[in-house]
This record gives sequence, C-alpha cells and structure tokens, in this order.
Amino acid sequence: MDKRQHERILIEMHTRMWLDESHKGKPIYFEGFATTRDLAIGGTFLRSDYLLPQDFPINLEMRIDEDAVLTARGVIIHLISKSEGHDPGMGIQFTEVDAENRELLLRFFISDRINEFYYDKFLVEFPHLETVLSLKDVALVLNLWEDKEGRLSSLHKAEPNKKTGKRN
Repeated sequence: MDKRQHERILIEMHTRMWLDESHKGKPIYFEGFATTRDLAIGGTFLRSDYLLPQDFPINLEMRIDEDAVLTARGVIIHLISKSEGHDPGMGIQFTEVDAENRELLLRFFISDRINEFYYDKFLVEFPHLETVLSLKDVALVLNLWEDKEGRLSSLHKAEPNKKTGKRN
C-alpha cells in the first residue's frame, strides 16, 4: 500500500540542499546538490549518491524554471541506497514553506488530472475564460481545495503581521 498523502509528478529539478545551524547540540555546515526525481505538494525525492541520516532537517532550493526557485525546509523521511536496485536518494517531507513558496508550488504542481480537467472540462465549458484563468491559476485553486487536512497551511511558521510586527 502506498503511504503517500499527495499525488506526485515526475520532474527533474536542480536542487541545492544546505544547513548552517545546530542539530542535536552540534554545529552543522553542509551544502550539496542533487536532482529531484519527483515532486508532490508535501515533499520530493532527491536522487543522490550521498545520503544524509533519516530524520535530518534540510533546507532546499529547487529550480522550477529559469525564473523561479522554490524554497522549502524539510526532513529526510526515507533513504534508498544503491544496493536496493533503484536510484539512490532521499525522500524529503516539507516541514516549512512560506506563503509565497506555497503559492509557487500550488501553481506549478499540475498533475495529469488537473491538466485533463482544465482542457477537457473547464475550457470546453467556458472557453471565454482561457484568457482570464490560466492552467496555473486553476491548479492553485484545485490543489488548495484538495488539501482537506490543511497540511499546506500548517507548513509555514507564524509570519509577522505587517502592521504590528508581531507573530500571528
């Protein structure tokens, strides 16, 4: 049985991983590069010959396209070594994604199901809205709608209120 909470799309993105903080009382400075194998709204799999420990925190910058970089914080939830017959790497669950990056992720994450809905249903029914609502706009709304547990909203730390400067 598949334990994944979110659909995945196969995609290769150049990804920078890094840490510059303390973990379990020890300073850790790390920077590495990998390529994603797939992406979900809740995480990603990074193909990598070097594996960090499970339950290890990691910061990520994933190059979505020439103009967009998705930044997130995550934790390593599973490892696949070379000996297991698959691409070696690390499964990352996102733990912190700010509002702008959540929007970027939700607009970018276009599964086959969303693509089919947009072209075969939405535009067939409302062709005049193609110039008003793009595929990415519809993906943003549908992805947020399908997050029934509110998992995406829980990924951000309390952000300061712009008027008061206090955390919400």
